[in-house]
Amino acid sequence: MVLSQTVLIYMVASLVFPEFQGEKAIDLKESFFAHRRCFFALGFSTVALSVAKNVVLDGRLPNSKDLAFHAVFAVALCSGALLSSERYHKALVIFVLVAFILYTLLLYARIR
Repeated sequence: MVLSQTVLIYMVASLVFPEFQGEKAIDLKESFFAHRRCFFALGFSTVALSVAKNVVLDGRLPNSKDLAFHAVFAVALCSGALLSSERYHKALVIFVLVAFILYTLLLYARIR
């Protein structure tokens, strides 16, 4: 189960950049929007697997703060898959980055 999450993250990372073969020019924006549904679906699967991993390994759901952040990330990933607005995706990057930093800081504070 733990390795499954790593495999999904690797698959998400593989969708970021297209295959660079030949002399043909590559449009990264076009490539992103062509693969965005798969990208965000794999990202959502990673979040869902993270929660499932806690249930399997610990026998319970993550604590409420952790679960709330998982829900925020899941909703953000679903919205990225459903909405194709370039402007929305630019805002989504900033939102998810800030949320991830906040999540990490709160998690570190909890560990101390």
